[in-house]
Amino acid sequence: MPSPPKPASTPATTIGKGGSSAKVRKPLPTSSMIVGIGASAGGLEAFKTFFAHMPADSELAFVLVQHLAPDHYSLLAELVGRSTSMPVLEATHGMRVEPRHVYVIPPNATLTIAHGVLQVCKPAPPREHRWPINTFFTSLAEDQGDCAVCVVLAGTGSDGAQGLRAVKDHGGLALAQSGYGDEAMTGMPASAVATGLVDAVLPVAEMPARLLAYQKQMHAAHQRKGHDGVRGDVAAHLKTICELLHEEVGHDFSQYKEKTLMRRIQRRMLVAQTESVTGYIDYLRQHPHEHELLFREFLIGVTEFFRDPVAFGALRTLAIPVMLADRTSADVLRVWVPGCATGEEAYSLAIALREAMGSRPGPKVKIFATDIDDQAIGRARAGRYRAPLNGISPERLERWFSKDHEDWCVVKQIREMCIFSPHSVIKDPPFSRMDLVSCRNLLIYLNNDLQERLVQSFHYALRPGGFLLLGTSERLARNARLFDELDKKQRLYVRREDAHTRPHNFPSAQPRAAGNAVHAAHAPRQAEDLIDQQVRQALEPWSPAYVVINASQEVLRFGGDTRRYLAPSSGAASLNLFQLLDKPLRAPVRAAALQAFASGQRVIREGLTIQSGGREQPLRLIVEPLTDSDGRIEMCVVAFNELEQAPRQPAPTADGEPATDAARLHALEEELRGTRMQLHSAIELHETASEELKSANEEYQSVNEELQSANEELETSTEEMQSINEELQTVNTELNSKNEALNRLNSDIRNLLDSTHIATLFLDRDLRIRSYTPAVTGVFHLRASDKGRPITEISPRIAYPELKQDVARVLHDLAVTERTLHGADEAPTFLLRMRPYLTVDNIVDGVVLTFVDITESQHLNVEHARLAAIVNSSRDAIFGFSLDERITSWNLSAERIFGLPASEVVGQPLSLLLPPEPSGEVTTFFASHKRPLRLAEFEMTWVRPNGESVPLAISYSPVCDPEGHLLAGKLIARDITERMRAARHNEMMLAELNHRVKNTLASVQAIADQTVANAPDLSAFKERFLARLLALSHTHNLLARDAWTGAPLADIIHNELAPYRNDSDTRTNDARVRLHGEALTLPPKHALALSMALHELATNAGKYGSLSVPEGQVTVTWATRTTDQHPWLHLQWTESGGPAVEPPTRRGFGSRLIDDGVPYELGGEVALEFARNGVICTIDVPLNEDIC
Repeated sequence: MPSPPKPASTPATTIGKGGSSAKVRKPLPTSSMIVGIGASAGGLEAFKTFFAHMPADSELAFVLVQHLAPDHYSLLAELVGRSTSMPVLEATHGMRVEPRHVYVIPPNATLTIAHGVLQVCKPAPPREHRWPINTFFTSLAEDQGDCAVCVVLAGTGSDGAQGLRAVKDHGGLALAQSGYGDEAMTGMPASAVATGLVDAVLPVAEMPARLLAYQKQMHAAHQRKGHDGVRGDVAAHLKTICELLHEEVGHDFSQYKEKTLMRRIQRRMLVAQTESVTGYIDYLRQHPHEHELLFREFLIGVTEFFRDPVAFGALRTLAIPVMLADRTSADVLRVWVPGCATGEEAYSLAIALREAMGSRPGPKVKIFATDIDDQAIGRARAGRYRAPLNGISPERLERWFSKDHEDWCVVKQIREMCIFSPHSVIKDPPFSRMDLVSCRNLLIYLNNDLQERLVQSFHYALRPGGFLLLGTSERLARNARLFDELDKKQRLYVRREDAHTRPHNFPSAQPRAAGNAVHAAHAPRQAEDLIDQQVRQALEPWSPAYVVINASQEVLRFGGDTRRYLAPSSGAASLNLFQLLDKPLRAPVRAAALQAFASGQRVIREGLTIQSGGREQPLRLIVEPLTDSDGRIEMCVVAFNELEQAPRQPAPTADGEPATDAARLHALEEELRGTRMQLHSAIELHETASEELKSANEEYQSVNEELQSANEELETSTEEMQSINEELQTVNTELNSKNEALNRLNSDIRNLLDSTHIATLFLDRDLRIRSYTPAVTGVFHLRASDKGRPITEISPRIAYPELKQDVARVLHDLAVTERTLHGADEAPTFLLRMRPYLTVDNIVDGVVLTFVDITESQHLNVEHARLAAIVNSSRDAIFGFSLDERITSWNLSAERIFGLPASEVVGQPLSLLLPPEPSGEVTTFFASHKRPLRLAEFEMTWVRPNGESVPLAISYSPVCDPEGHLLAGKLIARDITERMRAARHNEMMLAELNHRVKNTLASVQAIADQTVANAPDLSAFKERFLARLLALSHTHNLLARDAWTGAPLADIIHNELAPYRNDSDTRTNDARVRLHGEALTLPPKHALALSMALHELATNAGKYGSLSVPEGQVTVTWATRTTDQHPWLHLQWTESGGPAVEPPTRRGFGSRLIDDGVPYELGGEVALEFARNGVICTIDVPLNEDIC
């Protein structure tokens, strides 16, 4: 997603000195937090509910980010303000966020925050690049750190999920809205929960209480933190927490950097709402699920495609060409990406290698991507990522990804290059013969010893000349001698061929020793460098031989040359020390070992000898106890230290004689002392053995008595067994019969399942395959040998990452779950139904999955929906009926035309549509079965429930099957009201045309008579006559021009009366024609009707009325008025100065056109008065509201 344009820095955000600037943050008080809340356009109700339950006196600040239309004014601030007494403000650039305030994103803007100040950038990016919630959450995380809180409410799409990751990476709190129970709502909340980082899924009404409790605990936690942001009491219990986590999840975090772990533990303490570290340890022990949550908290999954493009550029120019050089299609290029998280790094390397190879054939690429996070590995295997894909250019997106709904899927060519597997670089052996190891930003979280060990593992994993890529903040340190530097800045190295390492003893590769040796087998061994190894090997001949034993005298380890002290006894092989030692050494070693285990002190025995080369060799025996981490003595080291034999030169006595007798006496006393100790030990062993024998004898006597009693019982039982045997034979016969029936039943069930062609899969509670039908192989890559394996280990043919969650839901809710699974490309679509597997005793013992191929059904549904849309969009009423005369379908136009809703018609008899006064043809069709078997048409008049009559043209067509058998009938009803009105209008227009021709000729004659009477000569007559004739022509032209587009009323009147004016300027009144009225434009229908009436009035005035004499006058006035909230036109025609008017004895066509035509066409009223002084005509007609 392209970054939004950044506004100019304000003085409150940066300060500079000497040309450099440093960011200065003015955070809110520790008791305050900023809560970012995201929702789409439908999240208004969620906003209202949230603030209805949020107290106005909290120390929280809220920023609402909603998907708004960029071209509409937003009322969000006003609507939210009705649910809270806190000030609700629309965000503006440079506005500082204050507690107890609510800020709303404005339309067409991108909202971010920096140093507690809102940054508003306009305009917003285009729709495809607009992710307002992600953008704000990310900036909130960077600005507020662990004080950031994000809440994802109702909405469609996945906006907010990526920003939530940023909040969690910085140690903030994340909440999502629930739908039913603890399940997230579909859309944005579900996408947020799918990240696995949401702290709680809650109803909106419960979120305020959770935030207030979190704020209170956050404030208390800040007071306990030191200057480095870590509580001092966490370090004392860190070892205990790591041990508990190691026992439960199998991963040892004790060698991670302590500050990192302590901050993550503090985060979980806040979420779990525990005040003290000891309280959290108790919570950890009482809630097994918390181990998994803490484990996920420790994981650091910060990754994206082509992260750090400069490093990939170094790979592209320095390493990849070397790796591809001289490689053929028969070669294999091996790459290892430890700590791959959700796979972006591995797919980026695959794309870079594929682009480097181009179209030419290259080696087969295998990228081994590993991580200890099994959920991240699952997402990486799926290869599905939600937009926006940061780091991917539009060209790469189009080439290496395919769109599937809201997800982008890695293409098959890239996906097949990557192999994802759970693997721990700490406890599991490394891969080998690698061409490239890319481990970026993992070592920075580990302590120095573990970093050194992992670098040696990477060196061992690489083939000679292989490449190692580390993060820019990571170093080789003491292992620099193992690699040559290619790019120091980008941490790109190549393995040296003259340096050698060997793999360390990894816990997962160690055999587990029996008995108490388990602890020793899991004791960590520190890494040795080459110098330490050489020194140890050089000193080994001079070190004393030793053995390590446990409390049971079992040998755990041999050290040095112990051959001279061992003489194994004949018989079965044993690691017991006293069956391996030479017999003269067994007694003193036993006594010393017992003393060392009992006292816990070092025991040294002098004066021992062994036979070596035919002579006695002095020997010192050393027994040293070994304690574990809890101070318990579990093992001892028994060392044999051979001494140099001193030369025997008798020392002179006081009188000068050798002291041979004294020396001999001293040696005998030493020997006697040793013999006494051995004798004492032997006596103790003898007494112990004697007591054990006495105890055993008593036990044997008791056992003997029990055996005698048991023998009597057995004799009694023999008879019972004989009778039982007879009964068993009978039962066995019945069982054989039932087995045969059961075999037949199993055969029937097997044939039934095979013949249904429905893919059915039976799983136990641990997701292990019990059985399946052959059709399941179309969904999963299954073989007969896969029975008993977990289904999660089987590669599916369709994407179904929610399998484990659905199984857990079905087992928990005991309800049936349905899901539609779409295959890739042209693969079939399946309807999955998952239900609990119930035993005969009605006990849930797994789940049953059925996959029904609905590909064809979906195609039919789409086609049916398309046809239904065509029918519903038709302006004609289309409905069908069955052979039993029942109406089966009723489209929207049928509801409009007939005035009856579908709920009242569907299922009713066809005779319901029989009109009140049907014709014989209509009655025959609707009330009898004698309707034709071919297309038929007829007309009828339908009366709607409101009394309105509608003329209809009915078209009937039968519906037959391919063999011609009648299945149903179909009727199409068309409203022909407009058609009939047009026919009547055409008839009237034809009559009007005939009448106008007559009137036009009469008008021409009247104009000619008046012109002749008033013309002084022939030339004047010609001029005036042609002018008046041209005015009459203009009237007809205006009527033809504005017949459909409308015409000004004043122009219509002027053109009708122009031939009778003395003055040719129609804009002013003269002695004969006077007009008064407002500017008014009439629609075509009004213009046509009124022009006819005015023409008749003008023609009549020119023939017989005031315009027939020179001194006559016509006055026309008009105005608009409002009646019943609708506009009306009031027009009055008044004649004066003409001949006396006599009422006509009959009504001609002109009178009928005025009296009847105008009310019929316009629905108004006409009053025609034949007064003695002149004709007066008053016309009142309604106008449309949009007439100007």
